[in-house]
Amino acid sequence: MSTQVPFLCTGDESFTVINACYTLTDQYRNILVHLGREHDLSENEMLVLVHLALYPQARTQKQLQATQLHLSVSSICRMVDSLRKKGYLSTQLDENDRRSWIICMEKQGRELADEFRRCLQQRLETIFRGIPGFDVQGFAAAIAQAAAMASESSVSA
Repeated sequence: MSTQVPFLCTGDESFTVINACYTLTDQYRNILVHLGREHDLSENEMLVLVHLALYPQARTQKQLQATQLHLSVSSICRMVDSLRKKGYLSTQLDENDRRSWIICMEKQGRELADEFRRCLQQRLETIFRGIPGFDVQGFAAAIAQAAAMASESSVSA
């Protein structure tokens, strides 16, 4: 028997939306931390790997920081160096800007990023399966559109 959590809004729905976002973000973070522990990686190292997988066009440390990765460039440098030493990434000198290094995910890094994606997908499927008639694709599209609109409005504010 499936239990459906009531969607109670007795005032400002924005608090309900934000609370739901926090709760879902916690699920994301729990998976990130759990997989990191399994592979002897810190949460920040996992964040770097996941962001490299999510944003393949981010090839340098500064580009990686621009993906809303909330780490300083120096922290990203340390994480990239650590992940390189552990075999998850490699780096090569950027021929266009010899001050920068191009970050490349190695097979081990791609496999871990794929494992994270699968775990997250399974967790979200389990959560949303409990909501009869829930349209995951529609929800994902609406959230992505809301995030894009929020990013646009924060730039112009």
